[in-house]
Amino acid sequence: MGKNNHCRIAGRRLIMTAYFRWNDIMSYTINVVRSNGTGTLTFKSGTVNISETCWWDQDVVIDAGTYTGYATRMANKDDGTDGGKREGIWLGKGVPYNGDGSTANGFFIHKGTGPSWSDGCIVLSGSKVYEMWSEITPKETGNISVVIKDETVRRGRPRDWDCTRGMHSLWGGMPSF
Repeated sequence: MGKNNHCRIAGRRLIMTAYFRWNDIMSYTINVVRSNGTGTLTFKSGTVNISETCWWDQDVVIDAGTYTGYATRMANKDDGTDGGKREGIWLGKGVPYNGDGSTANGFFIHKGTGPSWSDGCIVLSGSKVYEMWSEITPKETGNISVVIKDETVRRGRPRDWDCTRGMHSLWGGMPSF
């Protein structure tokens, strides 16, 4: 390295190319847990910690599973936070939906204020999408695991004692059920 901060070999400039290995790319996880028409999307990276209500179109529901996501922009939307195309997380090609073998290539996580903003996409507050999208680098790279789960409701557990013990009727004995 000379004082001009470039390399010279035999009087010619050596062009240095920067490269990275796939393993050097930061990876991210977005979790979506759905329940009864709304869900919770969570994302943590660095100082960003998001846990936010999200929605989707009830008639077009992405199947539960894990998908490779890409921080990108939606080519057909011009309402991005920074004045460009809309920011979003693309879920890739061949994403199954409605549990019937149908697939689609256009599912995103993007801004929205309710299910009416969705044609099958997962939507949440625009400021939270932008915060998450801004944190993810590099863009246009499959470096995000998007995990979609449906909440399973567990209703208590069997009692470990007999709730009929000590019951009595007005007549002094066990009631006949």
